Amino acid sequence: MNLEGQETNTDQKNQHYIPKFYLRNFSYEKNGKQIGLYNIKADKFFQKGKLKTQGSKSFFYGFDGQIENALSKIEGEIAKTIQDIINTLTVPKRGTIQHENLLVFVALTHLRNPVIIDSVKEQSKQLEKLMNEDLPPNVNRFTSPEMTHDYAIGLALSMLPDVVEMLIDLEYKILINETPTPFIASDFPVVKYNQFLESKKWTHGKTGYGNVGLQVFIPLNPRMVILLYDSGIYKVGDRKKHYLRLTETRDIKQINSLQLLNCYESIFFNEEINEHYVKTIIQETKKYDKPNQVKSSLAYLRTSEDPNPTQKNLLVVGSTDIEMRLSVSGINLYSKSKAYAFTSSIAQLRPHATEIVNSRR
Repeated sequence: MNLEGQETNTDQKNQHYIPKFYLRNFSYEKNGKQIGLYNIKADKFFQKGKLKTQGSKSFFYGFDGQIENALSKIEGEIAKTIQDIINTLTVPKRGTIQHENLLVFVALTHLRNPVIIDSVKEQSKQLEKLMNEDLPPNVNRFTSPEMTHDYAIGLALSMLPDVVEMLIDLEYKILINETPTPFIASDFPVVKYNQFLESKKWTHGKTGYGNVGLQVFIPLNPRMVILLYDSGIYKVGDRKKHYLRLTETRDIKQINSLQLLNCYESIFFNEEINEHYVKTIIQETKKYDKPNQVKSSLAYLRTSEDPNPTQKNLLVVGSTDIEMRLSVSGINLYSKSKAYAFTSSIAQLRPHATEIVNSRR
């Protein structure tokens, strides 16, 4: 955003897309002011970086302060819920306000990220490009208005209620780290994965919020990760327990690798992580493709009125997914998942998501 010559109506220039309350959980010796970080683009390691400037951009939400102020109020309630989970090592009961706060935390942290905002803008560009493919020279070209940053922010945040509703059916547990190696976080800490669809070699989108087999990993501090998952597909530890204890360092490295692959620019950690460890997982994850890259294509939409269309008439827009053959101890596919019957749809939806989609038609 170009700030030159613009008057501002807010003093909050440093606007966070990763809340400070979240970053403090990974701070250096829990001091709340400094944090370990590695900037991928700059290839720089800092054992004690300034915490308050991380996960933020100048006037990211605009100049009037309205969105920033509204988000600050929401964060206050969310912070209490996250702290309660950390303090008690228990998850909120389904259907409570604390459960809703957890889902809002996941959805909001995802939707407000620069990766998503850039994706919204890129999708608009790719739409225009696809619409003009193979058009004869004498036909007017399709043009779409330029997607401004402010409009993209508003569009992304407007999806918050829908994403929260889509997440409601997912089960959730705490992954407790009992190894010497701590969890790390990143500036895009909500990681979506799908071991099920990956194992089925599904070629379309795997990590839409309504997809069957969805998993969502988000670290809360160096010792805890919240996992949301499709309980119709996965068994996570003991069914009667709200947590899964991880005792193998390879499991921690895999979950940390998810953060590295998913990050926007930086990963974050406490004083227990050194540069050698960071460089090691960077090297080991180079063989995997970067997720969250926008991809779009035209496909055939077959209907009862036109079962065999001669022209591609459906725009399919999505993004690349993380695929690293994830295998964490205690997270297993039910044997019954082998019998899952795939539909002809590009999106393989959970029953809950299917109900939502059908209700909106």
